[in-house]
Order: sequence, then structure tokens, then C-alpha cells
Amino acid sequence: MKKRAFGNTGLETSLLGFGGFHLLEIPFVEAEHLLNRYLDAGGNYIETAASYGNGESERKIGKAVSHRRNEYVLVTKTGERTRQGCLDSLNRSLENLRTDHVDVLLMHAVGTMDELEAILAPDGALAGAEEAVRAGKVRHIGLSMHG
Repeated sequence: MKKRAFGNTGLETSLLGFGGFHLLEIPFVEAEHLLNRYLDAGGNYIETAASYGNGESERKIGKAVSHRRNEYVLVTKTGERTRQGCLDSLNRSLENLRTDHVDVLLMHAVGTMDELEAILAPDGALAGAEEAVRAGKVRHIGLSMHG
């Protein structure tokens, strides 16, 4: 499968990514089959969020492919806006995903300037994400915009 540079991160991702939201709609055995088939076909971008089924999407991904962790770029999202909320959410995500790090942590569903200001505040989610980068739990940080 063709791959391309993922911005300026130094990561290379497949043109076709695997979004984790719809894993909520299928049993684990089907999710496991699809995720492994995707990796077998050369895909390497798996994206999910802590809020997808209250962590259920992350748990399915972790159970299905954590044994292949070095084969894919893993992206998850947090809807938290405070430093501590971000760190707590990330730690739950790492446990769900059965890994010690994610390649990209996105601030999820940023839809207003007030939300952005909360994230960027001195004790906002960005401060927590930057702390996680220093601890080796996150490689890159970004935003997922909505609205």
C-alpha cells in the first residue's frame, strides 16, 4: 500500500487509514479480523478516540493488534481540556490500547475559540500533552477540529 509523509512528524503513513469509530458496531472477532487484514495489506495508520464507546474502540484495537504495535502509527484523541484531565484520559487510553505510547494525541472536537483557549491555558490539555511527550507516552500532538 502506498505511503506518504505525515506532515513534518517524520512518520510515514499509508494512504488508507483505519478509523476506529465503527468498531463499536461489530463484535470483537470481526474487528480483530479487519484490523489484522488491514495491517497484512500494508496499512499502518490506526485512529481512535477515548470517547468512542467510552474506550471500547480502544480496547478492541488493543486486544486485536497490540502484539503488532511496531507495525502501525497509532493515533488517539482526548476530549479533555485540562492538564490533569488530558493525562488521566491518556493513561486510560494507553491501558485500553495495551501500549506504552501513542504516536499522535489529538485534542478532539475543538469547535470554539473558548475550547481552544482552555486547551492552550497554562493548566490546559496542551500542558498535559507536552508533559506526556517528555515522559515518552506521546510522540506528536495535534488538534481535531469540528464545527
